[in-house]
Amino acid sequence: MTTQHVTVSKETNGAVIATALLAFCGILSETAMNVTFSHLTEVFHLSLGSLQWITTAYLLAVAITMTTSAALKQNMKERTIFTLAFAFFVAGSIVAILTNQFWLMIVGRLMQGVGTGMAMPLMFNIIAERVPLERIGFYMGIGGLIIGLAPAFGPTYGGLMIANFPWQWIFIAVIPIAVLAYVIGFLFLENSRAEKQKRPFNFLSFIMLVFALSALLLATSSLEAGQMNWLYVVIFAVALAIFIILALKDANPFLDIRLLGNPLVLFGLLPFAIFQFVNLSVNFVIPNFLTMGLSVSSSMAGFSLLPGTLLGSVTVPFLGKLYDEKGPRLSLYAGNVIFFLSMVVMSLLTKSLVLWSIIVIYIVFTMGRNMAFNNTMAAVQSQLPREKSADITAIFQMIQQFAGAFGTAISAVLVESGGDVMTGSQHVFFLMTVLVVLNFIFYKLMFKQFSTK
Repeated sequence: MTTQHVTVSKETNGAVIATALLAFCGILSETAMNVTFSHLTEVFHLSLGSLQWITTAYLLAVAITMTTSAALKQNMKERTIFTLAFAFFVAGSIVAILTNQFWLMIVGRLMQGVGTGMAMPLMFNIIAERVPLERIGFYMGIGGLIIGLAPAFGPTYGGLMIANFPWQWIFIAVIPIAVLAYVIGFLFLENSRAEKQKRPFNFLSFIMLVFALSALLLATSSLEAGQMNWLYVVIFAVALAIFIILALKDANPFLDIRLLGNPLVLFGLLPFAIFQFVNLSVNFVIPNFLTMGLSVSSSMAGFSLLPGTLLGSVTVPFLGKLYDEKGPRLSLYAGNVIFFLSMVVMSLLTKSLVLWSIIVIYIVFTMGRNMAFNNTMAAVQSQLPREKSADITAIFQMIQQFAGAFGTAISAVLVESGGDVMTGSQHVFFLMTVLVVLNFIFYKLMFKQFSTK
């Protein structure tokens, strides 16, 4: 398949860059915090299990906000959504900068998460709707490259900041990047000229989803104390049931969960979620494994993730082009094989790992993930009508962020309950390896749906 004759406007290019840069700021501040926990235990006098809410609360806010992206797209202009995303992110950053109280830090992180949760789906919607199908894979890769640079630099950035400046500088230094993103968006982002059909927003349904997702994370975190808090489980079950009933009754819900009844969507979504669950679990564990288990400095612990994530991010557009030219099967299966092999090594050799070996394994880990992750959503969208792209983006991006939050919470519980950091980390790696095996099954079931198109 050739893509050379297909052009994309400078306005679309600028809009993709602007929205991706704003999302970059949120992800940078998220991943930078993972290497600061050993220091923040002394600042806030809290355990690792409590501090992980700095990351988990942010990811939860991103996930919940992303559920509204399809409704926002139908009811608001793109420039308005982008401005609100910028305002929430900067306001949340200022709250986090000015506070020395943990609960206010969480409020700031929630606000940052809302901003990121608005910016990221906006970017993918612009790509899905304004980029020709022949170049979807490449542009998904470009968007993934910009966003992917954030976790590449995040841990190293966080480690250097915490070693040389007060921790608040992690948030201070990203604000100029957010301002740059807003300026680019102001210059290039155009509102869609297509007629929009207003989509009613069911607030009760939204609140039930918020309760369900929050309760599930709280129930998971309660395991750190050695037992499940069943009140959270009941709240989760009841709220989820009400949300599903309301969503199925609504002719035009803010999150169209009916799409999950399509096996193509379901079996594409499951491996997509597993990739993010495993990715953020490992990103949470490795810095803490190095700082608390091997007494490596915060700056070096952060650096351990830089080569892999940076190399992986740089190759994302080329992997997108491979998808465009060779189709999805090669990218998805080969990527999962590489991802699986890296997890096998990490789980079997956990207690023998040292800094250099973690760097090498993480390079392989990230290359495998990047080969399959974004291309999974592109593969699903390529088989569905374009008018469904906003709903598909909302579902995939919401599940991606919640899977990351859930993975972080599960990893914190397993590390805390392992007796020591090394044993707990090995338990995490074993669980992740099992989950990656399931991806092969889900991909096989997903590709069966391709043959019926």
